[in-house]
Amino acid sequence: MTRIQRETIANLVIVGFCLVMLMWAIPTYTPKYPGYGASPRLVPNVAVGIMMVMAGLSLVRLLLARFAGKTLPPAEHHYPEEAQSTGFTQIGRINLRNLALFMIPSILLVVGIEDLGYVPTAFLFLMVLQYVIGNRKWIQMTVLSIVVVAVMYIIMRYGFGVPVPGPQLFE
Repeated sequence: MTRIQRETIANLVIVGFCLVMLMWAIPTYTPKYPGYGASPRLVPNVAVGIMMVMAGLSLVRLLLARFAGKTLPPAEHHYPEEAQSTGFTQIGRINLRNLALFMIPSILLVVGIEDLGYVPTAFLFLMVLQYVIGNRKWIQMTVLSIVVVAVMYIIMRYGFGVPVPGPQLFE
């Protein structure tokens, strides 16, 4: 199986999953609209819609490449059976250490947000995430974290009209 075939199948699965989510799961499992603020279906519908559009665009690209008979240049091959140059590279392999460095702070964000509240937990999350990706400029990290948390708080609280999770600091 070639890379184009694998990616075509993967994108078809993603589009199918998105259709199931949009047509059945989200309408079935979201609470009724209470009449104020944003609908509980807004964020899931937008997220799944974006995933479906991106998978659809990738699918169109792959189908055009397949029907045009194009192959990938050797530098872009992710799998050893398709490599025509010097051999297999690290592209396409999962680095579990890097995955854990991103997943652990994300899990701690979800766990800590209920006890500490959105503002301090999101601030700490962004600080840790910036440190993990290699930023060591503490002033820049702090300012960026404060600005992102403040903007997200304002968008959620006043733009969408939904309360942020956890204890409220600014009520």
